[in-house]
Amino acid sequence: MNNNNFYTPQEIPRLYNEIVPTYQEAFASAPWSEVSKCEDEKMRCIGGFSATAIGSLCNTCGLCPELPAYESDELTDRFDALGLSRPTAWYAEQNEQGLTMAAVAWQAKPSDIANEKYSDDTEMGTWMSNMLGDGPVMWLDEVFASRQLKPKGNLQNFGRFVIGLAARLDCETIAYRTIEPRMTAAAKRDFGKDAIVSIRNEQVPDWRDFVIVSNLKDAI
Repeated sequence: MNNNNFYTPQEIPRLYNEIVPTYQEAFASAPWSEVSKCEDEKMRCIGGFSATAIGSLCNTCGLCPELPAYESDELTDRFDALGLSRPTAWYAEQNEQGLTMAAVAWQAKPSDIANEKYSDDTEMGTWMSNMLGDGPVMWLDEVFASRQLKPKGNLQNFGRFVIGLAARLDCETIAYRTIEPRMTAAAKRDFGKDAIVSIRNEQVPDWRDFVIVSNLKDAI
């Protein structure tokens, strides 16, 4: 039996006990490999996260990480802050074993997204303004799944839940960045010609792919 539902920021905390470990599990896996917080003063690990297990010796800096990449309180505080600071919507899927995947999205102007996500990269801010204009869009902030509870098929409802989130946030255009090839493939599969996939360091000045899906008015 499957349970697929949308949630408001006020409703989602009751799932935090499943969302947090699923998030930690998902981003500790490839392609992110964000297992622990980097202990290196030079922060040579991308984003400050290391693939080294807690208590193990890092081959890059010779130090032993002591903290997980994403601590439980840190995550719940961040999720709470999203709901309090901007229009936010959640989606989650569950099977008999528990939460299999979740997604969170929020509404903002491209300039505000750029200031938050690319605060040290003015080139990306300019690129986003050129691509997205200045009207509000839906930023698909996080999509994560438990491959232990559901090894494959976690993006089979991608188009449906993206449209549902966009409807709840009153947006006709959505955008997100990713290093996960399945996230770009899902957009192409479900939105076809309306999906613009900008490849990292080629069409977009970033180390991640950037996906834009527009013309959602009829679908919504």
